[in-house]
Amino acid sequence: MMFAYTVLEGIRDSVFCILVVYGMLFLLSLTIRPLQWIKVREEKGDDEEAAEVPAAPAPKPFGIEDIKDEDMMVAALVASIDARETTKTDMVVKSVKEIK
Repeated sequence: MMFAYTVLEGIRDSVFCILVVYGMLFLLSLTIRPLQWIKVREEKGDDEEAAEVPAAPAPKPFGIEDIKDEDMMVAALVASIDARETTKTDMVVKSVKEIK
């Protein structure tokens, strides 16, 4: 007894499986889309509340002239070297603060 499976039946089954996969992906996208809208609404918040919050003043840019002593310079250099080795990207020192 030999099982005869033609090329046309194989193509039909393949197309059916592809349609099932795309149908499931479409249903999944329909369930995820409302969740994205909820996230956007939470981030925006209420317009009245946003108007009541005063804007924070922009911090003064940190420059090389703000480093007061040699220890602060060493701390800034060591921190920037460590951050560069960790993140593998270029670093810019924005502030230096002494921790006691």
